[in-house]
Amino acid sequence: MQKIKNYPLVFILLLLLMVTGCDSLFDTGDTEKVYDGPPQVAFFPLQREVGAGAGSTWVQVQLIATAARTSDLTINFSADGASTATAGTHYTLPSSSVVLPAGQWTVNINISLIAGSVPAGQEVLLILNLDGTNQGDVELAENLKRSRIFITE
Repeated sequence: MQKIKNYPLVFILLLLLMVTGCDSLFDTGDTEKVYDGPPQVAFFPLQREVGAGAGSTWVQVQLIATAARTSDLTINFSADGASTATAGTHYTLPSSSVVLPAGQWTVNINISLIAGSVPAGQEVLLILNLDGTNQGDVELAENLKRSRIFITE
């Protein structure tokens, strides 16, 4: 039996053929790192911890799309019933919607925190959910439509 003397060279050539041949398996969004799906809205960050003594915090709502909107986008949100934080006791929200101005990619939901509302060493959880938008072609990003805010003292 004859040994292959150029084994490393053969391996490299096969590897190169496999890599270049796989390019057609991926669409443009995968290879160029460009989002090419339907317009969506999402929370950022999905989780954070904040002290009530800070007075306020925020959660960003971001548009994930190939282009910014040409008209204002109203995004509805709500506090989840599974939250252990209580509105008026631990926090207040200015409304149940925010407007993403035309041409913009992000908007903040500002949350007022009530100092002294959480006993030392404890925390409460505020869960915010994205509920929908005023434009039917904009979807909710399924894995990014809930933000959890742990409020401590």
